[in-house]
Amino acid sequence: MQCSLIVMGYPDYELAAQLRSVATRLTRQIRKQNIRTDFSNSEILTMALLDQYGALLPSDLADLERVSKQAISQTINRLFEAGYVQRNYIETDKRKVVISLTEKGSTMLAETRRIKEEWLAKAMSEVFSNEELALIKAFLPLLQRITDYNG
Repeated sequence: MQCSLIVMGYPDYELAAQLRSVATRLTRQIRKQNIRTDFSNSEILTMALLDQYGALLPSDLADLERVSKQAISQTINRLFEAGYVQRNYIETDKRKVVISLTEKGSTMLAETRRIKEEWLAKAMSEVFSNEELALIKAFLPLLQRITDYNG
């Protein structure tokens, strides 16, 4: 294992591998809590991006999700048919349509988040001591920095 650390050229390569593994498993556990909806994680991610950024062009959504325009179109159509997103023409260019959440979509997204956050809060309170929770709270700004890194 030491040889791969040298080849990769990063002294913290093993730490990065462990962090990736833990983050992936935690993400899976949180996604499993999505049991009260018929929507996929990709569709929920689309709604979360619309909640975060407001109205977006379909091409912008595709770029943010790193999927094809055809894939995002299918997602938008499914959410539109369910009444969770709406399409609005841009006043200055009627050929372009922006996608945004409806009130129904915002409500469903908030409920989905609540379920996941309740599960996580319960799990954390059962697994961690108060001191460990304080460490996690102190560590969150560091994790935020790495999630914002685009290099």
